[in-house]
Amino acid sequence: MKNKALLILGVILLVASCSNEAEENVAKKKKSSWKPEMDQPSELASIMRAMNTEALERKASLERGELGDASSRLIFNLITATPTEPHMKGPAFEPHAKSFIKSYEAIGAAKNVADQIDAHNNLVKSCVACHMNFCQGPIPRIEKLYIQ
Repeated sequence: MKNKALLILGVILLVASCSNEAEENVAKKKKSSWKPEMDQPSELASIMRAMNTEALERKASLERGELGDASSRLIFNLITATPTEPHMKGPAFEPHAKSFIKSYEAIGAAKNVADQIDAHNNLVKSCVACHMNFCQGPIPRIEKLYIQ
């Protein structure tokens, strides 16, 4: 009887120690291979971020008295780009996007800094106008693109 009790106790201890080791190994493996899932920006958000970066660079150039760049082809994808949320693009979006593209083309067509500053500021106005309808969050950031 005593031997049976010791044998059962030994088996229980062996099983308990093995399962703890297995759980610890799984936990260690999860910790070492865990990587946070980051939200990836939508196609439309990516285009807008790239355009913002370009506009910041152009603003700096124009403030130094140099013509800025307006040669991105990304803008032509605005109309078809997938938004972050479907409601962020409605029937009024396409006319705004077309207005933005025209303003952008005017920047590239400008022959001097003063004309390009006007075209750049018109582009910023078109961004703000669209964002008033669809996504107000970035408006303060966009307004920093104006050249005084």
